[in-house]
Amino acid sequence: MAMMDNAGFLVSHIRNSFITSDDTGMCELIIESDEPEKRTKRSHPYNSYWMESGKEESDYHNDSGLDISDGELSHSYDIIADMDYGAHRRRSNTAQRLERMKKEKRTQCKVKTITWKNAPMELTAEDKKGMFEKKSELVAEGNQDKDKRTSLLSQMLTTGSRGENPFSEYAKFDGRTTVGIGTKKIDIYLTMAPPSERSYPIPVIVTATAKVQDLIGLICWQYTNEGRESKMSENLDLYCLHIAEDDGEVDMDFPSLDNREPVSKFGFAKLALVQRAPSQPVPKVSLVVTVTVPNKGFNKFQVPSANIQMKVILEKVIRRRKIKVRPGLNYNLEKQEQPGTAIDLDSTLDSMDTMEFCLVRENSTRGDSQERERHDSSDVAESLTSHQYKSYIVSMVHRLIPNSDVQLGISGEKVEIDPVVSKGSVRLFRQRPVTYDADSIADCDILEQKSNGRNVFRMTYQTGHECRHHDFEADHTISLEIVQKINNILELRLSRIRKDFVANKEKKMLKKRDSIKFS
Repeated sequence: MAMMDNAGFLVSHIRNSFITSDDTGMCELIIESDEPEKRTKRSHPYNSYWMESGKEESDYHNDSGLDISDGELSHSYDIIADMDYGAHRRRSNTAQRLERMKKEKRTQCKVKTITWKNAPMELTAEDKKGMFEKKSELVAEGNQDKDKRTSLLSQMLTTGSRGENPFSEYAKFDGRTTVGIGTKKIDIYLTMAPPSERSYPIPVIVTATAKVQDLIGLICWQYTNEGRESKMSENLDLYCLHIAEDDGEVDMDFPSLDNREPVSKFGFAKLALVQRAPSQPVPKVSLVVTVTVPNKGFNKFQVPSANIQMKVILEKVIRRRKIKVRPGLNYNLEKQEQPGTAIDLDSTLDSMDTMEFCLVRENSTRGDSQERERHDSSDVAESLTSHQYKSYIVSMVHRLIPNSDVQLGISGEKVEIDPVVSKGSVRLFRQRPVTYDADSIADCDILEQKSNGRNVFRMTYQTGHECRHHDFEADHTISLEIVQKINNILELRLSRIRKDFVANKEKKMLKKRDSIKFS
């Protein structure tokens, strides 16, 4: 808050502050033009204006007791778009200095500095005279009138230097010579220019109707007209336009501009002309061989010519499918439309009259491989689902007492044996529920196949350091399913007890075989 009683000093201070802090000069013009009106009101502070407005002087007294009204303060000018003075902000000294330094640096690139050095040895007068010998022009008398100096424009028109530019057809897209057509100015950085000129773009003015391909041709035309050192290739497909930063760095993260799009579609003010990398020719391959594997899909191979042998195609199929060829299990190729007839592998593809073949194992047909594939797939499915829990009702075989019905629950982690109690039945001996961990089970195998369609199977387990077993009786299909399920679990887990049991079993088989051999 300004603690001043002099209203005139405050008004003068405010006006001077506006004038000194305004860079555009608008405040100074407004205040200077308002000075005559201000002096008139000061000379007649109690004129007829107060009487006409119907207001008293006391209404305009401020707290300090001065007779300063709002009418005495100047109103600001209405800014008009076509004002010729002060309408634009003046550029700062720093911006002007930077632009001046940039122009000087650009000019210095074209100037070559040569240091003056004294000659290592002094030349004689005759040597100096021979260095700057005066040459006489021998002109015939009849040609003296004809030999006249001509201007550079006349020489260009005579020699037709304009036609030497191979990009003259793109000169029509130059916006500097068009009138009444929309144009666009773009700064182009040339990546193929010498290193000293790459950081300075060339301004190109192109018509708005031109396409990117036309802009590339216009850049090459202007580049050639300026007589720069490196020559441009006449094949415009070797060049493309990329987005560039203000310092000329090419932004290769974005793709190049599409040559078919118009220039007006893009709003970039700075672009870079980049030369494409030469593309390597790709060999044309038109022969495609299809080999079908039953129930396993097919493979397609590209071959260079029809003179290739069929055994080479067979090797490609086996290598692609990663098939292990074991002794006695070889493979052949058959024509797709002639099943059961193997082809000669030494013959060429040209003699087959077809491009579709089928891979079949020797001494088998396509149907056998399909059945074998179904059987293998079913075994794989059973092995993958064997760890899931499933229960069966079977009879547990005892030595001294009758068989008892139990529920045999099998999962990938344990085997449960629970007795089944029927209503109204009284038994002196009852089987207790028991659970065995899957890692404690050593083996499960069929012991006996009875004539009534039932089988007896044994489950061997280990408790402590002893191996014990339980015998069960069930239908033929159920017993086979239980044995297969338990064996699949044992093969997947492969515990230490299982390994020891299999090793001991193999040793017993070898001893038994040796005893039979020497007996």
